[in-house]
Amino acid sequence: MYLKAIFLVLVIVSSESHRIRSNPADESFLNNPRYLNYDELTNLFKQLEAEHPEIAKLRSVGKSVKNRDLWALEINSNVANRTLLTPMFKFVANMHGDETVGRQLMVYLAQYLIDNYGKDERVTKLVNSTDIYLMPSMNPDGYENSEEGMCESKPGYTGRENENSKDLNRDFPDQFDSVRTGTILAGRQPETIALMTWIISRPFVLSGNLHGGAVVASYPFDDSGSKRQCCRESKSPDDALFKKLALTYAQNHPLMKGGRACRSDQFDQGITNGAFWYEVRGGMQDFNYVHSNCFEVTFELSCCKFPKAETLPTEWANNKESILQFIEASHWGVKGLVTDRNGEPVLDADVVVVGVRHNITTSNRGEYWRLLLPGEYEMYAAAYGFQPSKLVKVVVEADRTTIQNFSMERSSAEKDDYKILLNQTQRTFDVYGFLSSDSDLFKHHHYHEMVEFLKEINDSYPNITHLHSVGKSVQGRDLWVMVISSTPMKHTPGKPEFKYIANMHGNEIVGRELLLYLMKYLCEHYGVDDRVTRLLDGTRIHLMPSMNPDGYERSHEGDDSSAVGRGNANNVDLNRNFPDQYYINEFNRALQPETKAVMDWILSEPFVLSANLHNGALVANYPYDDNPPGQAGENLSPDDVVFKFLAHSYSDAHKSMHQGAACPLFPDERFQDGITNGAKWYSVSGGMQDWNYLVAGCMELTIEIGCYKYPYAKELPRYWLDNRDALLTYMEQTNRGIRGFVRSTIGQPIEGAKILVAGVSHYVKSHKGGDYYRILLPGRYNVTIEAPGYESYTNEVVVPREGSVDYNVSLMKDDPMHWADGYDFGITENVLRPKYHSNAEVYEILAGMENRFSDVAAFQSGDDFVSMTVRSLKITHEIDSSEETKFHVAIMGNLYATQPIGREITIDLARHLIHGHSIGDPQILTILNNTVIHVIPVIDTAFEQIWGDYPKELTTGWKKPTLYTCNNITADFKQVGDQIIGGVRVNGGLKSVATAFKHMLMEEKFDLVLNIEGGSGGIIYPKTGAKFELYGVYAEAYLKSAKGGVQCERNVKGTDDEITSALYREYNVPVLTAKVSCCDYPFVGDIPYIWRQSLAPLMTVLTFTTTGVQGFVQDEKMAPMRNATVKVNGLDRTFDVTKTSAHFKIMLPPGQYTFEVSCHYYTTTTLGVTVVQGQLSFVRVILTKSTTINVETDTELTKPLVVDGAVTSGIRGYVKDNLNHPIPAALVTVVEQNVTVLSDDNGKYGVPVPPGTYTLEVSASGYHKEIKYMSVDDVSVNPHIVIFTLVKNTSVWGMPRLVFVIFMGFVCFMGLGLGLLCYLGCRKRSEYGLLSQNAFYEDFRDFDESKEKELFSRPLPEKPVTRPYFDDDDFSDADVSSDDEDDIVLLQSKQ
Repeated sequence: MYLKAIFLVLVIVSSESHRIRSNPADESFLNNPRYLNYDELTNLFKQLEAEHPEIAKLRSVGKSVKNRDLWALEINSNVANRTLLTPMFKFVANMHGDETVGRQLMVYLAQYLIDNYGKDERVTKLVNSTDIYLMPSMNPDGYENSEEGMCESKPGYTGRENENSKDLNRDFPDQFDSVRTGTILAGRQPETIALMTWIISRPFVLSGNLHGGAVVASYPFDDSGSKRQCCRESKSPDDALFKKLALTYAQNHPLMKGGRACRSDQFDQGITNGAFWYEVRGGMQDFNYVHSNCFEVTFELSCCKFPKAETLPTEWANNKESILQFIEASHWGVKGLVTDRNGEPVLDADVVVVGVRHNITTSNRGEYWRLLLPGEYEMYAAAYGFQPSKLVKVVVEADRTTIQNFSMERSSAEKDDYKILLNQTQRTFDVYGFLSSDSDLFKHHHYHEMVEFLKEINDSYPNITHLHSVGKSVQGRDLWVMVISSTPMKHTPGKPEFKYIANMHGNEIVGRELLLYLMKYLCEHYGVDDRVTRLLDGTRIHLMPSMNPDGYERSHEGDDSSAVGRGNANNVDLNRNFPDQYYINEFNRALQPETKAVMDWILSEPFVLSANLHNGALVANYPYDDNPPGQAGENLSPDDVVFKFLAHSYSDAHKSMHQGAACPLFPDERFQDGITNGAKWYSVSGGMQDWNYLVAGCMELTIEIGCYKYPYAKELPRYWLDNRDALLTYMEQTNRGIRGFVRSTIGQPIEGAKILVAGVSHYVKSHKGGDYYRILLPGRYNVTIEAPGYESYTNEVVVPREGSVDYNVSLMKDDPMHWADGYDFGITENVLRPKYHSNAEVYEILAGMENRFSDVAAFQSGDDFVSMTVRSLKITHEIDSSEETKFHVAIMGNLYATQPIGREITIDLARHLIHGHSIGDPQILTILNNTVIHVIPVIDTAFEQIWGDYPKELTTGWKKPTLYTCNNITADFKQVGDQIIGGVRVNGGLKSVATAFKHMLMEEKFDLVLNIEGGSGGIIYPKTGAKFELYGVYAEAYLKSAKGGVQCERNVKGTDDEITSALYREYNVPVLTAKVSCCDYPFVGDIPYIWRQSLAPLMTVLTFTTTGVQGFVQDEKMAPMRNATVKVNGLDRTFDVTKTSAHFKIMLPPGQYTFEVSCHYYTTTTLGVTVVQGQLSFVRVILTKSTTINVETDTELTKPLVVDGAVTSGIRGYVKDNLNHPIPAALVTVVEQNVTVLSDDNGKYGVPVPPGTYTLEVSASGYHKEIKYMSVDDVSVNPHIVIFTLVKNTSVWGMPRLVFVIFMGFVCFMGLGLGLLCYLGCRKRSEYGLLSQNAFYEDFRDFDESKEKELFSRPLPEKPVTRPYFDDDDFSDADVSSDDEDDIVLLQSKQ
């Protein structure tokens, strides 16, 4: 039974096999031959896919310049999922658009394979066993520009080249081309990029590139690097195999095999080495072999490039067998799987054929295919992290595939994974690490010798070096930079940039020489040394051996410590010449050519890490290098922990730096672990190190690499050995931390995105390709990515213990209204239609807020001298309620006319607060319950005079900017902000504005002022010098909320430390100046985005009012102690209580505090208070009367003070008037001791005090107060004598007596005048003339009636109209400075 079944199956199979073999091949597609244009070809391939989905799938590899698809038709029995170990084959045709035979043959081949599958045994086997890709046209644009019948290219190579006039077979990376090596995709044509990506990303085994213009098979290499035109072979490691592949095609082609098909052809057996025929740089054939596993041969198919279509059947007949046999060659050799011991595939394992210096790598499924000629071979597999497999002998037979699998064990190495070096001849290096000893290497290279050295390195290693000049010195010498990397020509997104700069001081020369040695070392070790290879493959390294070549040429060998040659040719110290975060001085006011060139260069590359090499010490110096004015000592950057790590990385790898030993010239100068903070060592303003970090976003150290500036040449080998490993180790830190790409949701790279790390007030930015790099130590970080025009994104990122982590982010496009709804209560005015408002418009907005929200806002305008000049909006909960127990906080902008951004941001903030209150926002309700906020948008009203012709408003076409734009304006007068600390200016009106502003500060006694400006970044606060810097804590909170604040290249003058200190010192008002924009006058379209990035930190400042202490000071009878004062230990400020209820309220961050509450005649009370975040801790302080001090008085002032029978030190004296009369009952107060005594009937007083410095304040009824300062020492118990002479107070109602008399006389005169006018008015209404016509006739009978007629017959004017005067635009200068106190102006109505 079973035998019958088996026999039946065999019969059926035999019958089917015979049926397949016996059917003639279907070639009906040859009927009516013609070329198909792009659209026709597209439709045909789509039809083939639709009709045969089981064996055909159409794929687009990419697009042409004109957006045509580069179609590739896949043909295989399992197109949905390629069967394991099925080799991939491809034909690419029509690379030159006017070479068309191959294009049409691919159309025929597709139809032939599909139409004959299942019918022809050979075709069926081929399709079942091979994954075939056919690309008829790589250059569809060129084809459409070509013309049938033209055997040569059109003039200008139209048709041959792509739409951008580029020859695509010269556009690929070439292994010998120093200009294009390593750039991979950058700068190439879209067709090239598409093919490169396709080739690299697919495990193709064999390929054919079809051309026209000759009849020959050309095999690699196409280029030799010799710069010859032809006639010398450039053999690949697989030269014999390539020749066999070429012969397979040529010998089956009836014309090609003769080698003389065309007039000029003379090819032995119809094949040629590409470079021997003519050299082609940038060809696709070599790219396939060098950059992928694919072996490719180029086939020239016809003498005429674009022959008539009628010849196509003949071309098919000539090439059909060659094509089929070449596809079948993809099964030559060996194939198999590379797996680990668990059977899991090993990706990117190298399969090595001993003796052949070309490896192929495994696919992501662990597959490999190795084309080989028949013979016996030794093979093994190797992979990173694995031990090499066992070496096996493999026999390859003709016309069959040998299967050889490899199994690998993971490496057990503890420190570094094992990685075998393949196909390299071991090089021999000398003791210094160089290939060969060079007697001229260790010498001082003067400028011309240095240039020769650089050019020699560049010529010797053109594939990995790029030499260029970034500028000129004062004397015209080039500032050379050598770039060393596997991609040296330009920045590759995803690869960080590193730099070393040396010889900044011309006489500090060791770094200059070390960088020359480093160039040589890196180039010679690349591809041989794993460490160097990884470094150059993963980093682009820039080396500038001399930033100051002019200074070098003036220096001399053997100089230990002089300054000869230190500066440039202008004798300027270049390391004091960079813009500084704190100072503009004589050293950096004008940039030198070298400084400007280096700054431009640094900003042109996305540098991540850098070091500046100096001499004169042995230490790694990290930022900051200087201090703010008035400070000294250590000044740490936000990235201090990282900088210390980087400094350690160099110092620890140096032979001796880490020991911290002193240099002989400075025996007392030692550095722990060989590192130091720059400012702690000595202050350097205008240094390059800090500028790199703050402006360019590049972390830089200044490394002092030797104790002597210009040592003798014989010392150079030791310097090299001491620093070599440290130089390499430091460069390796470039790849620490997080790195990745910032893109939009549609994949577009985003330039300028900020990468912010929570808790670190410094950020870096993404670059043109969207790539970014942030050096961080291992740990967990909350990272925020934000960019103009996009929604920000925050996530936790974990940096592993070693190495870096890739963190890519896609940002959604920004929607202003979406942001407003989420963060700004939907206030459209703050995000749409941005505008710079005039003064009148600002006041109108403030008045409108009062009208709409009268329960929370009140516009202060014209009520008194201050509000007539400086107008404000008062905002608080229940505006009409008592303000005594509330904080008073001012929010102001425009203290300078040239700083208008504060005007607009204060208005936006006022809207935010009022709307938040109206909807019951809890945070804002808490703030306004505790605080009266005074919004003062305009102080210096002169902005309108200088605001220029820039746009003041945007209504349409507005979108979020990628970079902020600054408008430039200047003031030729002294602005209000400058008048605060003295000085006057011609404009008397603005002088009055400054006076009014000062009055406001004195009268309102603000607890805090938040000043909003542009021109730089960060925040300015009063440095009190107290033990506890309260406002420094608040500034840190602001910066943390601002995620590092704005980082700016420039620092525009505005409110500075000097003004801030003056306001604090003279008016006891703490001013925090928030610098919200790098522009003092930003482009109007930028205002909404400045507001958006400023809202959170500004609100953080206002939340300070929700945390602190409040309470009342009362006596034992619960009466308010209105003269009490409150002092917080650690602060330098004393707080007064209110004059009504003796209430005090103090803003303080959370913590433990000790308070001292004092009042005259009462015992000082000390108490401890705990402050909790978000709460105002309440305390009630009860003061008790102090014990009476009985001081013995005596007529002799020199006698010691006796208090309660005990002798003590102190002060005695008299209080008298200017007529030498004693003043009894005068109050004599020692302010520091809070002690008050009364003078006796003779004017004598005595005050017991311990030694110290005191302020004595004396006052008496009817006299002016007098204050004196004095010191009490402990040398003697004899009292110090102080006599006070008080001046009689003759003022009445606060005015001097003479002024009072004049004023009252004026009032009386005005009263009489008004009375007379009233009398005359009454007489008029009673129809009585001004004079009696009877009783006084006699007295006036001689009076001239004509004169009376002229005087009295004129009709009386109409009644004057009175109304308050208010100028919507602004008070004129005259109005502000006028002495006239009338608030009513008489305006005559028109007739």
